[in-house]
Amino acid sequence: MHIYVLVNAHWHGAWCWDLTATALRRAGHTILTPDRATVEEIRDLVVAQPEPVILVGHSSSGMQISAVAELAPQHVRTLVYIAAFLLPNGVLPPDVMRDDTESVLRDHLVLDNDQLTVSEPEKVLFEDCSPEVASWASAHLVPEPVIPLGGPEVLLTDQNFGRVPRVYIECLNDRALGITTQRRMHAALPCSQVYSLPSGHSPFLSMPDRLAVCLLDLTSQPRS
Repeated sequence: MHIYVLVNAHWHGAWCWDLTATALRRAGHTILTPDRATVEEIRDLVVAQPEPVILVGHSSSGMQISAVAELAPQHVRTLVYIAAFLLPNGVLPPDVMRDDTESVLRDHLVLDNDQLTVSEPEKVLFEDCSPEVASWASAHLVPEPVIPLGGPEVLLTDQNFGRVPRVYIECLNDRALGITTQRRMHAALPCSQVYSLPSGHSPFLSMPDRLAVCLLDLTSQPRS
């Protein structure tokens, strides 16, 4: 059995993983879902585990899991990016989103008192969820500070980050981070495995069992 650490993206919290975590626990695995944690908090959680973990990040948290792998590579079995930012040093999300003609996210970002929210998240983040799930998830979103609090930038190296196997789970119908952008990122930083789901941006809510199948398949992959 394995340990999965599931990291939420901007606006979300640990609640977003509930359905997928249930499916993974049913298979006998240990599931940890830090709530809106910093890179340092995630690192400390990962280091405290008795074996290397499968570290999963969604959307913006892709940058966090990359940083954790740099800081503690021996404690990470596999990095998993779910429609997530997989970026090399010197590249920021706005750099890749600038050319993302498939995304409607920028049209729904709302800046108010130095906080950023998403208008109509049911159409952007949860578009293929049931109306009940989309409404529930939207009600749980919280504003993000325009300038996030956190530690110093972590530079990725081949010796640390580069030695941890990477896996990408594409979301083919994503309206927040277009599939072309997703594929451009994992082509630039190749992954050992790429899965494709016919989902929007939040497969952990719209198709949690199918996402769990992808995550469970990772346990058959050897650690480098």
